[in-house]
Amino acid sequence: MQKNLQRDFRDIRTEYDKLIAGQMSELSKGDEFRRASLRLREITALLGAAQGPSPLIVREEVTLLIERLNTVTMPA
Repeated sequence: MQKNLQRDFRDIRTEYDKLIAGQMSELSKGDEFRRASLRLREITALLGAAQGPSPLIVREEVTLLIERLNTVTMPA
């Protein structure tokens, strides 16, 4: 499960970086943007419920990406 969380986080972060750079990104689609935001919240919840820290993904990095997404104007 941790590998799936890590992969999802990495993919969302990559799309976020593209969006900020002005490149084509899946996050420029409103539904994908909302889905990514929801998935990051799910990842945070799962990491919070885990016994101890994850060796593959840092909860604080996920939280930071959520905050960054919150500063981006949501696509229509």
